[in-house]
Amino acid sequence: MITKYNGEFRKEVIKLSDEIGVKSAGEKLGVSAKTIYNWRRNKRLKEGKPLKGMKPGETPEEAMKRLEREIGELREANTILKKAMGFLVDR
Repeated sequence: MITKYNGEFRKEVIKLSDEIGVKSAGEKLGVSAKTIYNWRRNKRLKEGKPLKGMKPGETPEEAMKRLEREIGELREANTILKKAMGFLVDR
């Protein structure tokens, strides 16, 4: 069952979640924590504030591509370091 909440209720829930935490606010008002997190995320996006891991002016898709590329680079660096450690231990 999908419940629709009006904008004013969402604002109050977000405000309360800032004060007492998402989980507590959700339990108190009967709204799932996931829903509150989505509302908070959407609010940040509407305000033009970057989300965690995003650079200003970057779309979520661009951020995801950038972060996946960085993960690949870090994995490659770890592999090189592991091989170097094995080489040093063998000596």
